[in-house]
Amino acid sequence: MSDDIYDGPGEASELSLCEQSDIFYLLSHHRKRGVLLAIAMAPWGHVHLRQVAEIIAALEADTEPRGVSTQQVTNVRTNLKRSHLEPLCDAGLIEWDTDCSDRLVPGPGFSRGIRTLMAGGYSLSQPPSNPQTEQ
Repeated sequence: MSDDIYDGPGEASELSLCEQSDIFYLLSHHRKRGVLLAIAMAPWGHVHLRQVAEIIAALEADTEPRGVSTQQVTNVRTNLKRSHLEPLCDAGLIEWDTDCSDRLVPGPGFSRGIRTLMAGGYSLSQPPSNPQTEQ
């Protein structure tokens, strides 16, 4: 068994959708989408990592933000730091000020990420709906 993500015909390097820097690959995880949408909704154009973690933890628990435990928020925050923020920064979708306050701000490619989400019909927590199943 191979360690590659792609196991179909051809080479994975020839398929842009299999590259971890591809916008569709990046936004395939709900937590990465949550980061972008939380920044987009922030009234001052930035948001702190703890606030994003609280939003995502509340959505995952299907409750109000005050109904989420500190441990749940800490777990989400740790996961964001370890798995999700660096790829978003590398792609230029966000900028992450780790030195002082864990502040997240839009990066040079932020608007491209938001346009991709809106065109695909993604929400903060749900994949796009299927119009055929809604009839």
